Amino acid sequence: MILFWFLALVLITIALALILPPLLGARRQGAGAPRESDNLKLYHSRLAALDEECRLGALTPDDLAEAKDELARELLADASAAPAAVSAGGATRAFVSRPWLAVAVGVAVPLLSIGLYQRLGEPGAIDPPSAPAATSGEPAVEDMVARLAQRLKSEPGNSQGWLLLGRSYMALERYAEAARAFATAHGLLGDSPELLSDLAEAQALMGGQDFLGSPGEHLERALQLDPEHPKALWLGAFAAAQRGETALAVRRWQSLLDRQPADSEAAQVLRGLIANTGIAAAEPAPAADPVVADGAPGLTVNVILADRLAAGLDGSETLFVFARAAGGPPMPLAVARKRVSDLPLTVILDDSMAMAPGMKLSNFDRVIVGARISASGTATAGSGDLQGFSQPVPVAGGATVNVAITEQVP
Repeated sequence: MILFWFLALVLITIALALILPPLLGARRQGAGAPRESDNLKLYHSRLAALDEECRLGALTPDDLAEAKDELARELLADASAAPAAVSAGGATRAFVSRPWLAVAVGVAVPLLSIGLYQRLGEPGAIDPPSAPAATSGEPAVEDMVARLAQRLKSEPGNSQGWLLLGRSYMALERYAEAARAFATAHGLLGDSPELLSDLAEAQALMGGQDFLGSPGEHLERALQLDPEHPKALWLGAFAAAQRGETALAVRRWQSLLDRQPADSEAAQVLRGLIANTGIAAAEPAPAADPVVADGAPGLTVNVILADRLAAGLDGSETLFVFARAAGGPPMPLAVARKRVSDLPLTVILDDSMAMAPGMKLSNFDRVIVGARISASGTATAGSGDLQGFSQPVPVAGGATVNVAITEQVP
């Protein structure tokens, strides 16, 4: 920006330097004097030439007199034309001083130049565009939602568009508009647990979290279609509690609690909701010890992890427990997939876990049982994986095998 105005000032200065000197009378050189001097020199030169020609006999005295008369007439004609030339040419060379006009021009040219540029030019284009200020993003979201709503006016049968519009309104906490959008989508798509739950939620929030009436009816219909639908169970429990059906609310929350990891935040919230009702939550039933029927082709495997290897694990890593033929192909005959957080654990390997037809436990007499913690999450051993193996054991009789993970794959 500063460089632009500096260059503009230089250009204005150059323009004034060309305009002001004539107005200040800086050039007063006469035009006629040089021309008159040249004519006289030429006249005397030609006279001398004529005299020399007469002396040499090239001209008679009469011819010489006539030539001098002609030359004098030409000089007189030139002398009479000189003032006109001076007045015509002098208008551009012999300037008259006009200081008031020079001051006016000197002030007007810069002011007019800047004013016209500000009016007709693009001053904002001089500076590079600044980075947009960080905003919350809400105006842009509002604009996109408004455009979607406008488009759906010309596409009223666009069911997916109405679903998207309803969810967008929910994100903006515009619950009444969300309820209308979901109702339109419901009219186009019919009943589904997800859509009925969305519609019930929007209607309840629109009424201040009131699930009585239409919201509760939608949730009951959703649970009829899918009794295990998570969102319908969650909201349906609140609807049952508001109706005074506390036992039903607890059963629905308990159904959700049974699916959550015991130490998860969701489990803590659900236990808190159940506790507030005064009805004790059901304790998860202890897992029955796995048993293999006598003579069945299966193995009971107990897996433990060495304490020195557990320090760098967070429990989310994948654990594979598998059996492969002793002295046979390396392909596993049975594989169980678990998590490190499950350790120590007991699993049963049997023919139902076979990876390929004909490659079952029952087809082999002796196997090696292994357990591997995979850093990559794949069954193939990789550098850094932790693993352990048993000695060869017989398959028949449902043997129990202990495997300790004690080594690291190099």
